[in-house]
Amino acid sequence: MKRKHIEVLKTILKALADRKPHSYGELERKVNTNWQTIRDHCEELGLFEAIKIDKESKIQITEIGLRVLNKLNK
Repeated sequence: MKRKHIEVLKTILKALADRKPHSYGELERKVNTNWQTIRDHCEELGLFEAIKIDKESKIQITEIGLRVLNKLNK
């Protein structure tokens, strides 16, 4: 069964909640989805400043992302 868009976003934020930088490949394994899905969702989360992606394509959650995750968990 296909997961809903919001569920994938929530799972990505949960994986990043340790506040350590992660690569797309690490997230792909943790979230259990393909690389392109991770990239597309991360681009969306980046637009809302919930995550930041550095020049080496390392992804980290921001304070905004932590607040969003907290709201999604309620």
